Amino acid sequence: MLLPLGRPTALSPLLRAPPSPRLLMSSLCTLLPSSGRVLGPSRPRGVVLCARAEREEVGRGPLPLPSVSENKSFAVATGELFLGLSSLLIKRTARVSPVLTREEEIAPTDKPVEDIAAQEVIWEQRLADVEAEKKRKVTSPGFSFSAAGLLFPYHLGVSQFLLEKGYIKETTPLAGSSAGAIVCAVIASGSSMQDALKFTKILAEDCRIKGTAFRLGAVLRDVLEEFLPDDVHIRSNGRIRVAVTQLLWRPKGLLVDQFDSKEDLINAVLTSSFIPGYLAPRPATLFRNRLCIDGGLTLFMPPTSASATVRICAFPASRLGLTGIGISPDCNPADRASPRQLFSWALEPADDHILDELFELGYLDAGVWAEQNPVESIAS
Repeated sequence: MLLPLGRPTALSPLLRAPPSPRLLMSSLCTLLPSSGRVLGPSRPRGVVLCARAEREEVGRGPLPLPSVSENKSFAVATGELFLGLSSLLIKRTARVSPVLTREEEIAPTDKPVEDIAAQEVIWEQRLADVEAEKKRKVTSPGFSFSAAGLLFPYHLGVSQFLLEKGYIKETTPLAGSSAGAIVCAVIASGSSMQDALKFTKILAEDCRIKGTAFRLGAVLRDVLEEFLPDDVHIRSNGRIRVAVTQLLWRPKGLLVDQFDSKEDLINAVLTSSFIPGYLAPRPATLFRNRLCIDGGLTLFMPPTSASATVRICAFPASRLGLTGIGISPDCNPADRASPRQLFSWALEPADDHILDELFELGYLDAGVWAEQNPVESIAS
């Protein structure tokens, strides 16, 4: 049973008004952890904007803004800042964080697991829920889908192959962050990947015409409410894990695998996808009375409940410094889009024929992985 944490509350009228890009980025920088260390050779853009706002308040005149290409949308600029921060954290986590088994992650205590402050990952479960999960029939391996933004069709193509060839069954655990969380919900719902691709094109067309930044979250909610069945939360409970990043004194990963309604599940996947200033005009969002942002910041490819997990990344894993990735564009590296182009498509919707190609490439990459991992040799 879930903890009685309530539901998102209405924001004040002040927060509903879309802020200017400058004010939004100033707010974003307050979410970054304070540290004496320099994260890179140049000063982050968000920090420059904070300093600029502070300087103007005391009447000392503005600092010059870094030059930005005129044809770069605010959505791309915001997304690139967030992806840059995520990349730093992903590489740092890959160097210092051990991979834990389920038993190691859960501490032997009667307290809610989320109250164990020492853990790097917060579990939205009581121990009774953990015990119930252990009794549920689970097959291995599970599949974990990375954050991907609008590269969502790549994950759909991978899923199409895995479903067709019997790698993903009703007993297969799934986990995902951001777009990866959405594809987990789609798989659990029993919906067709081709139908999901059609709805993705509807969303992309809307964003191409009316813009992406500040409004993607509302458009995505409408699409999910129309596409997902009313019992999707029942089908998803205990099977999929949705990763979000909870903002405490420092960001922590929060894994959610119990949902009490369709709306609750949609809130979870939207929170998992919440790039500040991109999905909506605010620096964070409320999920069950917690201040949260995109799950990819802390759990780029979250663990499943299976004894083994195959990780799926929509970006070239080698370029991100990631190892142990099962399926990614590295499976078919020849004649692929550059990482810069992929990041651009992740933040601004590509044309429909590109979305079709991403779907096909995901299917082909999964096929290459399957050649080395026949279903009869790994499924249990």
